[in-house]
Amino acid sequence: MQRKIFNTLQQTWLLTLVTSLVTSILSFHLIAADTKQITIDIGHAQLNAVEWIANDETIETVIALPGSGGDISRYKYIGPLIADAGYRVIAINQRGIMGSTGTLDNLTLHDYAADIAKVIDVLSLEKIHIVGWALGNRIARVLATDYPEKIASVTLIAAGGLVRPLTEPGELGMLLGQQDLPEDKKINLARRVLFSPASSTAIVREYVQGLKYWNDSRASQIQANRNTPLEQWWAGGVGPMLIVQGIDDKTAPPENGLRMQEEFGKRITLVNLPNAGHAMGLEKPAETADAIISFLEKHRF
Repeated sequence: MQRKIFNTLQQTWLLTLVTSLVTSILSFHLIAADTKQITIDIGHAQLNAVEWIANDETIETVIALPGSGGDISRYKYIGPLIADAGYRVIAINQRGIMGSTGTLDNLTLHDYAADIAKVIDVLSLEKIHIVGWALGNRIARVLATDYPEKIASVTLIAAGGLVRPLTEPGELGMLLGQQDLPEDKKINLARRVLFSPASSTAIVREYVQGLKYWNDSRASQIQANRNTPLEQWWAGGVGPMLIVQGIDDKTAPPENGLRMQEEFGKRITLVNLPNAGHAMGLEKPAETADAIISFLEKHRF
């Protein structure tokens, strides 16, 4: 009996030690990259962004797009990790989000993609790697289709579009649109539509406590998606593509990635993350970043 208690205590101590080490390593990465707020004037709009860069050497640029109505905080963990691997990472608040400007009326995904193409030109970049999360990956795919000469690779995080969500209709909209919901209700909804059952309550609570969505922008992006036929963006161009998806993602079921791999073959690199949902970059930041970095290293330009 004493031996069993000792083994249990030992296992608990080891788990605590490992958790502490992982937290320390992640914290180190988060402060290693220099963080800078920037505003990019593209003429018809001004887009606020955050830039992470770990050194001053000439390096390749990764532009990252959040999901519908979401802001650059979605990349607060994986952005610095990718930057520490030797990349310049720029996460962009799209029109109407966190002070970014530009009309929200009568748009298509082509309009949102053209914004990013203009960003590339304004920053005097020949090519970039594009990363899109949730609806942001649809804009990324249109960008790669409309401006293939500007795109070295495409990374999709939580790539939906073909396979219907497994969530209850209206739950995601309730979570994102009704900001006055009680915290416990938000946590319950977030668990149902965004997070893996394996994720800790602390992670989900941190998300909902910082949750802010720009509903006018979200409505504009959703309408832009409706205004753009799936066949105009589904393939995401013809170049190399990474799909990182959570096995427990109910909003963008992993069957989407499997369908893309079946259809497009060797140009697709598919990474399935266990114990991760639609919010994998918050649930499994190190694993998500590692998958992206490994892919980027194989597709330098």
